[in-house]
Amino acid sequence: MQRHAGRASPSLLRRHVIVGKRTVKEGECCAVWTASGARRLIEGPQRVRLWWSHVRFLDRHVADGNQYLVVQNRDGSKEHLRGPVALFFDPCQHEAMEVRDAVVLAANEAVVVYQEGACSLEAHMPPGPKLAPGTGAIAAAEPVPQPSSFSSVVNRRIERGPKVFIPSSSEWCHTFSWHGSVGAGGKGSKTGAPNDEKRPHALTFQKLRVMPDQMYYSVRDVRTSDDARLTIHLMIFYTLLDVEKMLDASNDPIGDFINAVSADVIVFGAANTYESLLQQTAELSCRESFPILCSRMDETGYSLLKVVFRGYSTSSDLQGMHDEAIAKRTRLRLQSDTVEVEQAQQATQLKCKQERSKAEQELDEASTRHHATLAAVKADQARASRAADNEQELRFLEERGELELRQQKKRNDEDLRRFAQLKELGVNLTEYMCVAEGAMPDHHVRIDSGGPAAGAAQLHLELPRGSKRG
Repeated sequence: MQRHAGRASPSLLRRHVIVGKRTVKEGECCAVWTASGARRLIEGPQRVRLWWSHVRFLDRHVADGNQYLVVQNRDGSKEHLRGPVALFFDPCQHEAMEVRDAVVLAANEAVVVYQEGACSLEAHMPPGPKLAPGTGAIAAAEPVPQPSSFSSVVNRRIERGPKVFIPSSSEWCHTFSWHGSVGAGGKGSKTGAPNDEKRPHALTFQKLRVMPDQMYYSVRDVRTSDDARLTIHLMIFYTLLDVEKMLDASNDPIGDFINAVSADVIVFGAANTYESLLQQTAELSCRESFPILCSRMDETGYSLLKVVFRGYSTSSDLQGMHDEAIAKRTRLRLQSDTVEVEQAQQATQLKCKQERSKAEQELDEASTRHHATLAAVKADQARASRAADNEQELRFLEERGELELRQQKKRNDEDLRRFAQLKELGVNLTEYMCVAEGAMPDHHVRIDSGGPAAGAAQLHLELPRGSKRG
């Protein structure tokens, strides 16, 4: 019989061969049992002659550099073989064999590893030997002590990234099962989505994120003091500080945080009415409003960074009444704002008019001052010009008077010289001067009668009026 290359799995090739042969290819291995039950392993490439034998080809398990083989032996021992490694599954030695991926840790990730230490046996010893009555011999042989129980020491440590971690056969990684949100694909999420619901054991993982993280959470059925029911939507920001403290204090920190924040929000809602709660929603973004959550995070090795209030929701009837009240208040406020804007606009226009009028007055005043200044400057210039003209005229008059005085003096000197000569000639100067300074007639009129034949003449004489002697 020959093996076909199209077989599904080598482990399915089990044959009983009376007389025949088998070809074991390179990279394959088979186990052959003889008629006496002895087993031998044959690793290819080779050709084997068989006689009354049972042949079985073995599965080959391969692990790469980021994987490891988990080998469970038939004697109860267990081995972890780090890749790259390849091993055939021997049914006489191995009970099970599995390829697993190594734990790849990023810089902000960690795993919790438990390691089993040495075992300590506690033997149960029966009572001491008893003597047979009357003989002093031992009634029965002393039994061999048998262990009745054992215990082992398990150590815990934290493996932090970045690294590729492969546990040994005596180690295992802790698996966390926390509250979380179930997504559309059935996968759990710690952060979740707005308005989702946190479910127990929805999040199963081994890697811890040692970094700031956040989650959405909605606290439902919050009752106010006036019996209004609300749903408060929050976003919580936190970070893991101490992994050891978290492991010792809680097995589900997310569940603890959910219960703590629900308690804080319920207490906050019970202390306020519906209207007062809506007016004080800003306090839901303060860390001081969540004392229970802060205390629980401190106890579990976490630190609360901040809480953000994302809003609220309520029943449709209450929300409708509230929306109607908000719309009415908003409408009134808008009307009031409109009136205030109009009044402010009118006040602004009036103020602008006043400022414009004041500016115009200032411009007129400045123009008047400018004209007055120009008039004063012109008057000063005119006065200065007149003063200069007067001064020049006086200077001319003075010069002319001096000239006339000089000329008069010359005439007087000439008269004196003439009078002196006349005196020397024997002229009576007094009579001469009287005749010379006497009044000269204005007109000389001559009347001629024409003789005796003409007869008596009539004379009509009209002298010029207003004539004066020069």
